Amino acid sequence: MAKTKRILVIGATLIALTAGCESGRSPDGNSSPSGERNIPLTELHSISVDGDPLGDLKDRPQILSEVQYGDVRLIAYATSDSCGIVTTQKSDPQHSDIHLVSKWPSDGQGTAPYPAGPYNSASGNGSAKAWASLLCSKDAMVIEYTLDSASSSPGEIRGEATATPVSNNRAVSRIIIGDPATRLRIQHQVDESGTNTPSTRPR
Repeated sequence: MAKTKRILVIGATLIALTAGCESGRSPDGNSSPSGERNIPLTELHSISVDGDPLGDLKDRPQILSEVQYGDVRLIAYATSDSCGIVTTQKSDPQHSDIHLVSKWPSDGQGTAPYPAGPYNSASGNGSAKAWASLLCSKDAMVIEYTLDSASSSPGEIRGEATATPVSNNRAVSRIIIGDPATRLRIQHQVDESGTNTPSTRPR
């Protein structure tokens, strides 16, 4: 009887250990150091914005965040298979200065510079020395935005976003889109590595 009890205890311990290991895996089978699941962008809460500049898109976008820089605002959104950002002026919301779109990576494609990857990328210039880059995955977006003006630092932030100035260039801000736990993991890696988003601004 004692032997039987000992076997049952060992079996229960192995089951508990196995369950613990499995709970630390994300849905795609990759291990997650925090043991938390990345929430897809399309499952995050959406927000409404004044003078919606995305109303003409065929694949109705889900607006995830809005970051203001004086009269300029940067809006991040997701569709059923892509990420996008658009910059407009509050005084003229229907006119976009920068509009970037990137599809989610297919299996085996993209790069993994941050957690919640892999990512595809896009970048582009706007007027008045404005520039943006976008890293896009199903679960997160990492954006760098440069606005060479007196209002280059991020102001009001709405939605599922964190926005901070890049330490070595106050005219550049980094915007992370995702659920709170995912944003923390990405920001932690940025802080640990001390690197910028791996993109190159055209000279």
